Amino acid sequence: MRIDRGYFRRPEGNRRISTARLAGYRRQFVQPNVFMPSGASDNDIDKLVEEAFKASLAGEGRDDITFAEYASLFGFFRSAVMQEGRLLETAIEQVVQKNPNLKLLPTKPMPIVPAAQEMLKRTPSDEIKGVRFPSRVHATESYKPDLFITNRTTHSGLILDIKRSLGSYGPQQVDRLRFRMLAVAAIAPEWVAEHQGPLLVRIETAIVDGADEMSDHERGVFRISEIDHLLEAEGAAEFIRQVREAFSRRVQDELARRCRTLAGDPVETCKLPDANPSANDPVPTPYELASVVPLQAPVMQQPRFGYARRPGLH
Repeated sequence: MRIDRGYFRRPEGNRRISTARLAGYRRQFVQPNVFMPSGASDNDIDKLVEEAFKASLAGEGRDDITFAEYASLFGFFRSAVMQEGRLLETAIEQVVQKNPNLKLLPTKPMPIVPAAQEMLKRTPSDEIKGVRFPSRVHATESYKPDLFITNRTTHSGLILDIKRSLGSYGPQQVDRLRFRMLAVAAIAPEWVAEHQGPLLVRIETAIVDGADEMSDHERGVFRISEIDHLLEAEGAAEFIRQVREAFSRRVQDELARRCRTLAGDPVETCKLPDANPSANDPVPTPYELASVVPLQAPVMQQPRFGYARRPGLH
């Protein structure tokens, strides 16, 4: 029997494929037009900050035998620290929701496959390519991402773990966290397809240092100021910076007020630096979320899962 190699055949049969069908299939991979959302400005910052500040006030009320009359001050300080970490997550969520190319997946505990952890300990991260682990396994451990972001144009996922300050974590703690994240990334495409729907061809992980001090891309650690490159969305870092500064001013004003109340003194004895900026201090200009637009990334061969890699940062 002669085989006509000039005739294209599909794997499931010999149905002919029209030119129109092929064109429609290719359109799914064309870079979409940039959508510019409107109506998002400093009102978004005020709303996020107000919610975080109210949560800080609500979580402070607890007596403490050690701090006695200062328990309220210490409680507010501790609550504000916790809410600041959550505020960073919420600000990133806001950026993702305003970007048409990005989508947030509901965060759920994902199984950590022991075989994946053992493989990761023996294999350098730059050599992990094409490794697959089944998602339907018995696992005693699980990991729940802070944020799981998908990119509609690249069909990729980004697992983020956001820390307010990574400096308080030791190297062994960071290593344990990144291995747990990579182990989850190894089963994430199959797990997501079974539980949430979108098909992902690549999964990346990144630990974000909210203090903007630590950056080690070979170990999957990024500064918060590098969030633009991680999300491939311009303007995200600026928006997060303004949200954080506005929250800091509210917290410092409240701390200064409480100091005055406790000391029974004018503010000079307890005033915190920059608590009340003068008229000569520069005022941040309102930031428009409309400036959050996708960055054009060069086409490059990517492993199926691993640490986030961005050409602009490596």
